[in-house]
Amino acid sequence: MKKIITTIINILSAVPILFYSFILGAGFMIFDAPGSGQSILNWGAFFASVLYPVFIIVFIIASRKNNSLPLALVALLPLLFLLFVLFTPIETAQKDDYNTRSKDFICDSNSFLSVEKNGDFGGINLLKKKNFYTYENGTIATIENMSINIFSENPKETKNLLSNCKNKEGKSLLDIYNLISK
Repeated sequence: MKKIITTIINILSAVPILFYSFILGAGFMIFDAPGSGQSILNWGAFFASVLYPVFIIVFIIASRKNNSLPLALVALLPLLFLLFVLFTPIETAQKDDYNTRSKDFICDSNSFLSVEKNGDFGGINLLKKKNFYTYENGTIATIENMSINIFSENPKETKNLLSNCKNKEGKSLLDIYNLISK
């Protein structure tokens, strides 16, 4: 029975090898951005995308020779990763949502305020990093006639954010706009 289970797992483990040409092509795209060739993480991801069939084959052969279920399960890891990537709904932030611009106010390494202003009116959005790919985006205040109107549930915390987050010039939103007190 153990040999049958190991064989089934070995067959399932070999499925990602069918997608090797697509994954290899995507592996080269890791280096599209300027300066990405200097990142050790990019090189690690590239070598993982190039060498994963070798990893699978080595563990399949080792599991067959030793009749080992744990080795067969290790060979299953690339398939599990592929299934995770394909079927996990990850809402990636739009590029404009996380690239800081001159009108953005950096709070810390995981959050910043973005000011969207059209004429005399606009909004102040807080973007907080949830994980590597996604940011939580919420409007915390509005701007009208050079005044900020806070409408968040916690006005004291919002006021602290407005005063502590700084732009490239070192100014906070409260240095630039007047606060309508709540």
